[in-house]
Amino acid sequence: HIGAYQVPVGNSVITFIDTPGHAAFSSMRARGANTTDIVILVVAANDGVMPQTEEAINHAKAAGVSIVVAINKMDLQGADVERIKGDLAAKDLTPEDWGGNIQMVPVSALQGDGVDKLLEAVVLESELLELKAHYEGQAQGVVIESELDKFRGAVATLLVQNGTLKVGDMVVCGSSVGKVKSIISSDGSKLKSAEPSFAVEILGLSNAPDAGETFQVVKNDKEAREIAAFRENKIKDRKVLKQRDESLGNIFESMGQSDKKVLNVILKSDVAGTSEAIVGALADIGNDDASIKIVASGVGGISESDANLALATESIILGFNVRSDGAAKKIIEGEDLVLSYHSIIYELIDEVKARLSGLLDPIVKEEIVGTA
Repeated sequence: HIGAYQVPVGNSVITFIDTPGHAAFSSMRARGANTTDIVILVVAANDGVMPQTEEAINHAKAAGVSIVVAINKMDLQGADVERIKGDLAAKDLTPEDWGGNIQMVPVSALQGDGVDKLLEAVVLESELLELKAHYEGQAQGVVIESELDKFRGAVATLLVQNGTLKVGDMVVCGSSVGKVKSIISSDGSKLKSAEPSFAVEILGLSNAPDAGETFQVVKNDKEAREIAAFRENKIKDRKVLKQRDESLGNIFESMGQSDKKVLNVILKSDVAGTSEAIVGALADIGNDDASIKIVASGVGGISESDANLALATESIILGFNVRSDGAAKKIIEGEDLVLSYHSIIYELIDEVKARLSGLLDPIVKEEIVGTA
């Protein structure tokens, strides 16, 4: 998940947006780089530069964001700071003590060593960048993450970039609208308002917006609904175009290879960013003989309509950190549908690969073992 936390440092407060390191979460890291002012690149002192590290550097450079490097795991045997600095210098990140402009701070997350110096480095970097925002006026910013909570309804984590967000404001997030009922900080306390660079959870939206969508405060309900309706129509147009492209692709595919196996999948996950990452990872699985089709994906528990859709489309249902409700469970058990729960992305991908390979016809080879 993309988490957002605030840490006090002296007279200032730093807001951290934390993105996952797994290869599938590339889009989350790109989004993180586009919403932040400074990227803290964490490199393990015993491992060195990994493919995800390289990818994160590219995202930060593409977004034009300053980088501070935290060289972690300094408490381990085999930690080699100079080797890491050399590897990063080869990627165009030259440390300050080598004549460059990148601050590199050795830290140990386990022992807590160097964390204060890292926070000081971030504050120093922010002072050099002279970052500014408007406190007055209607708030605007970006949706970091969203989820459907069983008790609280649609919950969105917002990063305020300009203006001040207040309880009672009418907000448009993508095609979701609602009046802000409650603003909750990263430590769970309720706030009356949120200023620029605050990352907060809000309640009161009509549905869970997509992660990465922009949000803005509008004057009244009428204006909010007009903007949401306009955006909804844009999304529908995009879906129609996508379906048309897919159906054309299927026609050409069926002309060339009619025996291609397809595994239909319905995916439900706890938050929008995770759903997006898993859909992206599943899209990369498959070859000329077999492929995966995402029939539907969404946020929240597995419902009766998901089970009925799986029955109609002969799909398997995958739940990531979510469970099915009672009505869905009856249909799934009664119709003997395939449902599997996961909380680790590697295991989910492995299961889908195994099911996809199970669809393929066995390759029969005849070997002459002797003649008589």
